[in-house]
Amino acid sequence: MAESTQAFLFLLGATVAALAFVGLVFAANALLSPRNPNPSKLEPYECGMPPQGDPHVRFPLRFAAIAVLFVIFDVESVLLFSVATRIRGDLSGGLALLGFAAMLAFGLLYAWKTGALQWRS
Repeated sequence: MAESTQAFLFLLGATVAALAFVGLVFAANALLSPRNPNPSKLEPYECGMPPQGDPHVRFPLRFAAIAVLFVIFDVESVLLFSVATRIRGDLSGGLALLGFAAMLAFGLLYAWKTGALQWRS
């Protein structure tokens, strides 16, 4: 049997096995999970306290913008520190790291100038 055929059959078998496992987990959940719907279990938050207000409150888009900015700058700073430890005196790597830090600073300056970091209530 050709090597490409073996690779294809392995991939097909792994895919079928993964799908069978997912199906088995869903079937076990459907068979074994208890079902006892009552009004308190159908509440949005089952915490023992009666809900107050409308459960479908719109949150301002500002939350998402701040969260995205935090994730972007957090990931970039982790990448910056991990790469900085591996350069060890390499001039081209240092210049690349300096360019990356400049782009990071430009992004922060842009977010600051456009008012994305100001919290308005």
